[in-house]
Amino acid sequence: MKLRVPDGCGAISHLGRSLEIADDNSIEVDDDEWAAFLAHGFRPWVDCREAPDAEQMTREELIGAAMDATLKALQAMGTEDIRARLLASEAAAPVQQSLAAPVIDADAERVSMLNRQGLFAFLRNKGVSVSLPVTNDALRALARQAIGLT
Repeated sequence: MKLRVPDGCGAISHLGRSLEIADDNSIEVDDDEWAAFLAHGFRPWVDCREAPDAEQMTREELIGAAMDATLKALQAMGTEDIRARLLASEAAAPVQQSLAAPVIDADAERVSMLNRQGLFAFLRNKGVSVSLPVTNDALRALARQAIGLT
């Protein structure tokens, strides 16, 4: 597979062997090695003279093109805009339930049986924000409030 070498890269060594950079700033690698290079900024080669046809691109070429487009868009933004977008996307992401988080029914008996870690997990899954320092009793009160018992 032909890969585009990142700007500023003058020499390449992989698995104990040196790779030669061609005059067109590309290298040839085995198809099973492309992912290792992709992680270090190498991109699948696309002829820049014509727009690539997404219908004809391989999965690897599509991933590389999407990463390049995202990187270019981010480089054009200011730091605060990137930060704001990142925070907004994290806030919009669904809360993932931890495997360790207990699944509990909405009853006070089970809430009262949870330990501190379980209370934090329960509240996180309910979308309740908790600031430290906080006592276990305050956590239980928040948990009861989250399930509508108080």
